[in-house]
Amino acid sequence: MFPRLILKSLRQRPGRAVLIVLTLVMGLSLEAALLNLSLDIGNKSEQELKAFGSNILLLPRDEIDTSSAELTTGNRVFIPQTQLSSLDTPGDIPLEGYVPFLYSLAEVNGQRVAVSGTVFDKALKINPWWSIRGEAPARGGKGVVLGEELAMKLNVNEGGRITIRQEGRLETLAVVGVLSTGGSEDNQVLMDLDLAQSITGLPEKVSAVQVSVPTGGDFSVDEIAASLEEQLPGVRARTVKQVTEAGQNLLGKINMLMGLVTTLIIFISAVTVSASLANAVIERRCEIGLMKALGAEGRGIAAIILGEALLLSALAGPAGYLLGLMLAQVVGLSVFDTTVSFHLRVIPIVIVSAGLLAIAASLMPVRRALSIEPAVILRGE
Repeated sequence: MFPRLILKSLRQRPGRAVLIVLTLVMGLSLEAALLNLSLDIGNKSEQELKAFGSNILLLPRDEIDTSSAELTTGNRVFIPQTQLSSLDTPGDIPLEGYVPFLYSLAEVNGQRVAVSGTVFDKALKINPWWSIRGEAPARGGKGVVLGEELAMKLNVNEGGRITIRQEGRLETLAVVGVLSTGGSEDNQVLMDLDLAQSITGLPEKVSAVQVSVPTGGDFSVDEIAASLEEQLPGVRARTVKQVTEAGQNLLGKINMLMGLVTTLIIFISAVTVSASLANAVIERRCEIGLMKALGAEGRGIAAIILGEALLLSALAGPAGYLLGLMLAQVVGLSVFDTTVSFHLRVIPIVIVSAGLLAIAASLMPVRRALSIEPAVILRGE
């Protein structure tokens, strides 16, 4: 009898049932879309933030200045390269990569310029925006790369040669490429780390190490930096997190905005569904009064109204999720220029939200139905 009463009520008022389902689908689809966007943008933003390079800089603990420009002329304090072997097997410390640098000053074609020695395959991985016209110096090779601004000043391009005078030594080296970074490297000569250590007479020494670590994981950047300081004696870890923090703060504000919009839409949907159910109770007051006069209990009448709402929400839940997934793709492509991945964990959230929304929307109609007096209805009042 209970299912028959529910189905009969829905058949008698198909327009209202369709309206309730559409209202629920609207709210649930927006919830599904924003949840998918929030989860996917969070993952993709972490990948995009990696393009900004390292977020930890390792320096000698006694180093006075931390900027790479000052390191070229600052105190001659270095990190033993042998210590860096521990970064290859960091244990519980999550590392995505690191690259050592040795900074110095030299006379290049008669001009005083900064020289950087590094491991190019690691440097290009850590700094994906580096663009080399030509090729990177081979490991252990004697080729160099000129920053594009320095190449213009020296009037030397790939295929040319330069002379470097440093620490009383004179070297003639081939220019194998021109580097563009938009940073201080554009005014530097860059070469393989082994070659820089040989020319400067500083074997197994580095001035700084750029380290890239994941963000948004179990460990914060500050915690990882502290762990690196413990693992590497005599090394100070400086976090370079301005861009990362700005990105995470912006992402947090976007998620908050999405949450507020979702809450508002869900609230409006609940009010609309509640009003529709309350109107149905008014139209059925004679039927409800007769049921109560025949001995129907209040919980039975409440179960009928709640059952109708839950049945409609069961239809609206899957439809809302599918529509929300399509909406997320449209927003992702038009606003963020990327597709949105499928997230299984959003499905139960939307289904549960549909049920809770139906229950919340039924509270006022149930209360109104329970307040109906059979005697008043039977008198025709």
